[in-house]
Formats: sequence, C-alpha cells, structure tokens
Amino acid sequence: MSAIQDPALRKSLVRTIGHDEPFTKEEYDSITDLHVRGARNLSGWEECRNIEVLILVGCDPVELNEADGLRALDTLTIRDSGLRSVTDISTLPLLSCYIPRNFITDISPLMSAPRLKNLDVTGNPLSEHSYRKLVPSLAERGCRVLRSDELEWKLTHHLHAQGIPVSCYKKNHEYRLCRPGLGLTDSPEYAHPLVQESDVTSLLSGNPERVFRYFEDEKLVPFA
Repeated sequence: MSAIQDPALRKSLVRTIGHDEPFTKEEYDSITDLHVRGARNLSGWEECRNIEVLILVGCDPVELNEADGLRALDTLTIRDSGLRSVTDISTLPLLSCYIPRNFITDISPLMSAPRLKNLDVTGNPLSEHSYRKLVPSLAERGCRVLRSDELEWKLTHHLHAQGIPVSCYKKNHEYRLCRPGLGLTDSPEYAHPLVQESDVTSLLSGNPERVFRYFEDEKLVPFA
C-alpha cells in the first residue's frame, strides 16, 4: 500500500487502525467508519474497500472519482468542504447523502442514484433549475431532501455568482454565514457569524465584498 500523503487523512487512519503507517490491506478492509477533518489531499481513503460511513469535514478539494466500486458505502457526509460535483456520488449505493455548505450547483446526477433516501444540500449555490425543479422531483420520488429556504439560497447563489465563496444557511431559525472549503480559512466548520434577515436582504444588492465584515465582528460569532 502506498504512503498516505495528507497528514489529516493519515491522522484519521492512525486513530482508526491504532498505529502509524504502513497499513496492511487487511487493516484497510477492517475500516467501516472513517471521519476526516481538514484534509487537502484525500488520496488513499478509497483503500477502505468495506467502508460504510464516510464523514469529511473542512476538506478541500473533495474528489470522489476513486470511490467507484465501494459497494458498502451507505452514508456519506461532506460538510463545510470543497465538493463541487456530485457526479461521482451518483454511482455510489448511498441511502443517505449529507453535503451541506459546499459548492454544489447541479444535482442532476443524483436523479439516477438508485437507493438515495436522504439528501441534505443546504448552504449550496444550487442553480435555479436544481433548486426549483430537481429538488422537488427527488422529493416526489420519496427522497427526504433538506434544502435552504428561498432567502438564504438566493444570497448564497448571488455571492458565489459574484466570485465570493461565502454561503448563507439557517440553524435553529437563525441566519448564519460560512466560508466553505479551505480557500478563505483553515477551519471552515467554525466561526459562522449570526446575521439578521435584514442583513441577508441587504447583501443581495450592492458590493458583495461587504459580506466579509461579518466575519471580522467577534460579537457575531458567539460560538462555533
């Protein structure tokens, strides 16, 4: 087995297997649950051929083109990360796919996902077609879909269209801003400022760069 290049991925594998590299094929095959945080190179995780649950937090880039053939993967969570395409995800036998706060614009490949029953795409800059047509279509097929409400989706779509990689979402009925991926912060899962509905509405017009001032105000980030 080749050496793992990314220290965050290596740390996760060491924690799961119980010792440092090298790892044997049998040890990789024994992994059914893997949680990776802050990885910049995910090459090597696909050696876990029997993985059932994969959780990626604050990873960027996220490319799953090596995942084809992982027939046990049942639940996939990728949040606050740099996932830009769901094409490779659509070939996996997933029941649950939770991908909030990424860079997804097109969910059409998921229309052919054979087993998908749960999907979370909140905080993504979905295209109007994906948001208004494809999400309802998946729901009609019996898939439980979580998506952003109209206002936060509009702001997320607007900011990303302007080249500003900041997203808006709701948590506990409160609006929050976040910076998915590792382009603007090393810890995208933390420091999500609370904003008012009036702020969200205001950010839909004018200079989109204004959004960054909210991340500089510590009073708006009382907790992670």
